Amino acid sequence: MKQAEYRKTQQGDGYQFHVTPAPKVLGGCSGIFFILLLAFVGAMLAGAILNQYLAILVFIGIAVFAFLKMDMRKKNHRNPSTFFVDTNKIEVNGQTIEKSSIHRIIIRNAYDNSPKIQLTGQTVPTGVGVGHDIRNALEQISYSVDIEANGKATQLAGGMDEVTANGLYTEVCRILGI
Repeated sequence: MKQAEYRKTQQGDGYQFHVTPAPKVLGGCSGIFFILLLAFVGAMLAGAILNQYLAILVFIGIAVFAFLKMDMRKKNHRNPSTFFVDTNKIEVNGQTIEKSSIHRIIIRNAYDNSPKIQLTGQTVPTGVGVGHDIRNALEQISYSVDIEANGKATQLAGGMDEVTANGLYTEVCRILGI
């Protein structure tokens, strides 16, 4: 699987970071099954309302669109991000966070607060298994580096794998001297 990446370029006394999130994942066979199921339901509705030939076109159209465009990650984990760090501050999304106001810098996963299920080998509904597989795939590319300052959290970058998030965290802490 291709991973997220970041580039660090020096600008004056600090560094500009450009973070590219990991590419989207379909969730393996379960994700493909979900997309085909979605396309099938759309085709069934089109077939019931219009005709079967149009239903086939609807099935193909939904399947192709979903394969190309569907990214089930949370919105703030899909887009590239840029921020600036020097020894005294962080500038991100048009705001400046002074080093003296930073409570902590943390690595988060967008799915940490979600309850995890344990499949025990007993029969489970297909939807539960599909959801579990998709969540596991998304969890691998949903890490972010956040700054907590002045009583609120601000995301520096998201959509990363664990290795990239750890590297970015280390670089930011090193520059700030934390």
